[in-house]
Amino acid sequence: MKNKKILWISCLAVLLLTIVGILIWHFSSNANSDNTRKEDISESEIRKIEKNVDIHISRYEKDLFALDTNHLKQGLQRLSKKYPEMLIGDNVWNEPEMLLQLKAYLSDPVIVEIYKDALKTFPNLTPIETELNHALSLYLNYFPNESLPKFYSLVPGINTEMPSVYGYDNDIFIHLDMYLGKDYKYYSQVGMPLFISERCDKKFLPRDCIYKALSYKNMAQKMPITLLDNMIFEGKRLYFTEMMFPEMSGQDVVGYNDAKFKWAMENQANVWMYIIEKDLLFSKQNEIIRQFIEETPFTKAFGNDSPGRIGTFIGWKIVQQYMEKHPETSLAELMQITDAQLILNQSGYKPINK
Repeated sequence: MKNKKILWISCLAVLLLTIVGILIWHFSSNANSDNTRKEDISESEIRKIEKNVDIHISRYEKDLFALDTNHLKQGLQRLSKKYPEMLIGDNVWNEPEMLLQLKAYLSDPVIVEIYKDALKTFPNLTPIETELNHALSLYLNYFPNESLPKFYSLVPGINTEMPSVYGYDNDIFIHLDMYLGKDYKYYSQVGMPLFISERCDKKFLPRDCIYKALSYKNMAQKMPITLLDNMIFEGKRLYFTEMMFPEMSGQDVVGYNDAKFKWAMENQANVWMYIIEKDLLFSKQNEIIRQFIEETPFTKAFGNDSPGRIGTFIGWKIVQQYMEKHPETSLAELMQITDAQLILNQSGYKPINK
């Protein structure tokens, strides 16, 4: 299945557009720990906002697989009026090669099986929409001048080189085939490691819409350079997600299993001491940053029991403490702070082992 490159109608452009889309959301700007400070929220105000929030996820995969493969040109022209260009490229129905690729995709037995499995797992998306309704009501409470994104679901065929959720312009695209359960047979067949497939559970889908897409939209326009920059940048994204899901457990916010979350909570001091003693905080080396920030089964310096992304976890804890000490700072203001060292210095972060 690795060799099957036909994913959906925007095959030629989708990967580049995805990368561009993530960067656009990444740089766009407008100007769970028990002790995490939550901004003052009026429940009555949230309920009032929620009455006017009606999130609907448009199911592109259903419309796509309902097409008559003998009349694809007419079908695509019809769908182009309903879906953004990210999904159906302009005038793509006049490209014979693209029509052949789409026909092959829609008739591929593995793709069809994955699509049917996605329908079984997600006969409807009402529970997801309900969670997003509440999260985005909180979002409007924190960012009252923002417009809500539109949501689209897809079944591209398990592409591990693309994010399971991503944003482009004011749209959020969801790959349903990346939420079919950690033991779904095709995950292991395409070589997906367990520490990734553990998060291929539908309970993470609403969280990922916020963390993987919406959190970028409200960030200040500054690329993180040092390890500390990256830690605080990622920590702010987790804090942002936490604010949208105040009832979510800390381990689900960060995306760790029970054992990894326990290790992270109990070994903060050891990790922090290692970073300081090795003089890594202001390192600009890609290898160091990848070791502490990127997806890995564990953090090399701390052995197999440790979780990956431990720098992201520490950054989250620093941001939590900063916000605890600065109740006058709004979430919107936090997301615009570009001085990572200021956040660290004013957080008073001094972890002790439990």
